Amino acid sequence: MIRFGRSDIYCKHLRVLTFNSHQPYLHIMAEALPWAFGIITPRQSAGSEKKWDPGIRPLPSNARLYSSVREAMLADSWDWVLAHNVHDFLDTREIPLPKVFLVHGTLSGRILQDRSTIDRALYLKNLQFLLSANHAAIVFVSGLKRDDWGIPGEVIRLTVDPCWYGGYRGEVRGVLQVSNHLKERGLMTGWSTYQTVCRDIPNLLLGDNKTIPASRRTKDWDDLKEQLRSFRIYLYTPIYPYEDGYNTSLLEAMATGMPVATLKHPTSPVRDGCEGVVADSAEELRDRVLQLLDDPAEAARMGRNARIRVETEFSISEFRNSWQSFAERLLRGE
Repeated sequence: MIRFGRSDIYCKHLRVLTFNSHQPYLHIMAEALPWAFGIITPRQSAGSEKKWDPGIRPLPSNARLYSSVREAMLADSWDWVLAHNVHDFLDTREIPLPKVFLVHGTLSGRILQDRSTIDRALYLKNLQFLLSANHAAIVFVSGLKRDDWGIPGEVIRLTVDPCWYGGYRGEVRGVLQVSNHLKERGLMTGWSTYQTVCRDIPNLLLGDNKTIPASRRTKDWDDLKEQLRSFRIYLYTPIYPYEDGYNTSLLEAMATGMPVATLKHPTSPVRDGCEGVVADSAEELRDRVLQLLDDPAEAARMGRNARIRVETEFSISEFRNSWQSFAERLLRGE
């Protein structure tokens, strides 16, 4: 077993202890890397267990679920801990293993979403002290997220493997979007843009959105992939600088071969007229969507470009190599 501080590190078969948070990311990570993952399903504030949801992603074959940190530690030995938030970090603070704090979102977006009045500078100071005192490394899923937090750390960008997704058909003349709590998080996710673009247009919103009639949860991963194949256009409505110009769902749509409709964003992988349509305003985006809905051949051309863009700009080999290299440095104590 690899131990912290050793120089003769071999990172092919690591054992990572983490938490049931950001299921799509954990699924990608486990599928991309030849590691074993222990996933803790913690208790939520209401007392219920945060179980793995097969309606979002299947549990990878190299992952095992544990109901508590204690159960996981008694069941096996681990090489390092992957925390997704401060609660995860505090729950494993006493475990004498290298720790990684993985940042999925912007701090600015969280403050906006929670309508928080916290002192940002003080919060960051206390967080950095906590992480430093426990010799924790920080990884961000994008450069925008690192810039927003304003603290040093590694950037390992998101990925998807186009091999996981079937070919695009686009026979449904409609718009697809994947988002949780789109209305409640609207200042970050672009609820008003969604409303404007999808007004009187056939559309499906997949995710946890109980207050939106046009939305439903996915039955399973196959259901998600089938909708990505069948709908003509994927809509992505992030608000800069609170969200990146892409997320996992957008990359999945592009990997399937879907054209994308989105607003201008400095980190978007979508180029106007190439991988989809890009507009300055919601009304302009609506007009472009209507045109593309009636031109399936053009939609298919853009979708082919989108798939190539994901393969070259968000390659799974780069993701894998970045995590392998990072883990080697982590376990050497660098």
